[in-house]
Amino acid sequence: MEIRQTGQGVAANEVVFEQAVEQPVDVEFTLPDYCPDIARVLKCRVTPWVSSRSVSGSALGIEGRASVTLIYADADENLCSYTYEAPFNRSVDMGGAKEGNCSAFVRAKPEYVNCRAVTPRKLDVHGALTLKARVVSRRVADILTDLDSPDMQMLRGSAPATTPMAAAEKYMIVEEELELEQDQPAIRSLLRCDARALSSECKIISNKAVVKGELLVEALYCPEEDGRPEKLQASIPLSQIVDIDGVNESCDCEASLEVAALEMKPRTGMSGEARTVSLTAKICVSVQAFCNTDLPVVFDAYSTRFETSVERQEINFEKMICGINESFLCKKSLEFTDGELGGIADVWCESQVTSVRNEERTLLIGGTVLICILGYDAQGAPVYFERPVDYEYRHEMEEAPTLMRCEPQVDAVAASCALAAGSKCEAKVELHITAAVFNISRVPLVVSVEVLEDSPKQREEDLALMIYYADAGEKVWDIARRYNTSADEIALVNELQNDTLPGKQMLLIPCV
Repeated sequence: MEIRQTGQGVAANEVVFEQAVEQPVDVEFTLPDYCPDIARVLKCRVTPWVSSRSVSGSALGIEGRASVTLIYADADENLCSYTYEAPFNRSVDMGGAKEGNCSAFVRAKPEYVNCRAVTPRKLDVHGALTLKARVVSRRVADILTDLDSPDMQMLRGSAPATTPMAAAEKYMIVEEELELEQDQPAIRSLLRCDARALSSECKIISNKAVVKGELLVEALYCPEEDGRPEKLQASIPLSQIVDIDGVNESCDCEASLEVAALEMKPRTGMSGEARTVSLTAKICVSVQAFCNTDLPVVFDAYSTRFETSVERQEINFEKMICGINESFLCKKSLEFTDGELGGIADVWCESQVTSVRNEERTLLIGGTVLICILGYDAQGAPVYFERPVDYEYRHEMEEAPTLMRCEPQVDAVAASCALAAGSKCEAKVELHITAAVFNISRVPLVVSVEVLEDSPKQREEDLALMIYYADAGEKVWDIARRYNTSADEIALVNELQNDTLPGKQMLLIPCV
């Protein structure tokens, strides 16, 4: 018996590959002539930049570079710095070609670094980066939404879902001239440069996403005249339009901004002094569009006349229940011995997420912030310290997820340290947290129905009604299925309001 079946495709993002790979950083370089000799190495810092990632067949290609920044003291105890660029190109075997529309996401972080001054002008560096790679494919599963047959009974319902519509990314180049404040001394050399991109708004307008945010820039420099290092800070507004086919104003979107490359150089003006810094940054703008809707589904189906073969499939539905884009302040009192830290020249931080969980309706994100302090001891000699600080961020959600998916991004966007009494240092770190919390529901649904015409059901043709004594908690649908009748008819005849019976009662079962 042929029956007309109406279906619908349900899209979902499926993680088809996820792995953390190690990328070695083994370099040896000699300082240029304009840099003084190395007397003491204070810090060898590795900053990774991922400039591109792509999926081709079974290979994930990752390109980027590692900026190796040496911060050291010369023979006169002056702070000095030099940055060496180490490009890398990595191909990761994903174990079989990945079909469908795949998107690759790669986050890089320094794992460890060891350095040794072979000579006063030559440095040997051995370290490693961790490239956390994830490839997501947009898959479509067909589910049944309707059957066109008078003999078919269907248990209908709806499934709340956040359906991914499309994803796109675009690279933008930011070029700016950053000027010093009037009371700041001119620049002799840069010691440290950092930039972080944060998204603040994403809107869909007719097949396009408008993304807004800011680029936070920090630079520590040595002044032209002798003196302690100075800091240059700037916030650069960002705005970019990303084309996304097939989306409209009813869709929502999420955007993330990632600095893929950064170059900062002092620029000498007409006065002969360097009072501006030329900045060039490459930023990857990633956008994911989705639609929050309730999808019509069929949980069960049967024929009142013939035996029925029903194929079911467990479908994962994701519903976004919470979006986070806010700042969080982490405070900690750091201990030092007497005379160990007499002044602070610079503070920066590196953050990582170590745990994500929920307790009922409370989202808990735990992690560690590594506070890096460049300063001076009591005698005025340059020193460097690192202090790890644990943090826990709490956010109240409107509902408690049964099975949660959340992949937060936590960036340390600002840090400060103030010396206090008793050889203590009061540290404050501003963390910016971006996260989307999804509730995952695994629902068994009907995907196809076959009516077996050669297997008719036994029926009592001379009966119009039957009497059934139901127990509390029984479902009308189950009773109707057992007696090959309609659940709607049972509810109508017995004036029932709910599918689940509240107590024991006698039911009249119509034989349709």
